Amino acid sequence: MDQISTFWEQIRAPLLVPLLEISAFLCVAMSIMLVVERVCMAVVILAVKASGKKPENKKYKWEAQKDDDVELGKSSVYPSVLVQIPMYNEREVQLLQLFMNL
Repeated sequence: MDQISTFWEQIRAPLLVPLLEISAFLCVAMSIMLVVERVCMAVVILAVKASGKKPENKKYKWEAQKDDDVELGKSSVYPSVLVQIPMYNEREVQLLQLFMNL
């Protein structure tokens, strides 16, 4: 046990100090990047507000659906789409559905 502690004492400073210095440098660099991004975004927002331009009024173009039933597949305009909703408690829901059908 004494050998392990002396080995750790010898390797700790040369190994951990450079790693901690690199980590601190990277954290400072990323913080500076975030500050620069926020300042740039603030400048852009202020420039847009100062110019007085407003976004275009985009309205969605829509048409009323025809009388044919889309679910029955009579319409060739709309494709059939299957949407699978993820269920995190599938076993419990499966048991509930089984017992509800009985």
